[in-house]
Amino acid sequence: MSSTPSQWHKDEFFISTSQAFLQLDVINKAFGSEFMYWTKAMPKDALKHMLSHSLCFGVYASPQSSSENAGRLSATQVGLARVITDESTFAYLTDVFILPEYQGHGLGKWMMECINETLDSWPDLRGAMLYTSGEHAQRFYRETLGMKAFVPGTSGLEIMNKKGPGSVFEDV
Repeated sequence: MSSTPSQWHKDEFFISTSQAFLQLDVINKAFGSEFMYWTKAMPKDALKHMLSHSLCFGVYASPQSSSENAGRLSATQVGLARVITDESTFAYLTDVFILPEYQGHGLGKWMMECINETLDSWPDLRGAMLYTSGEHAQRFYRETLGMKAFVPGTSGLEIMNKKGPGSVFEDV
């Protein structure tokens, strides 16, 4: 996607939009896990294709993370957020996760701050959206990204969707 990857650093972690850091095996294992109930593991070629057409925010643990050494050390991917976008007017946030053993340290909130910084830098952004469930998740996205629930009929608009063969949901 973006020709110029962005990076952020915090303690022993860094976030990068560089496709070069993505660890397909980690991502696919997470996709196939119970904590990511909305998706499933997929063939490696399809996963690679999907990620290459998305703006990916990967979260990585590194023993000595800094702007000087990020990527030079053996980093472990611990999270991801995938943004499907034209990088100008629209963004759809999906496949957000922090591995369970790394949750509770503010990494998800920090990742959303990085995404929000990116979205706020697009002067022609018309809107961003995501699917989520549960009051806790809705509150999280309201607080970190300024998201709010779409009320059907707002400005005469409706959200529509089509279920595809890769969906894990029966009723969508």
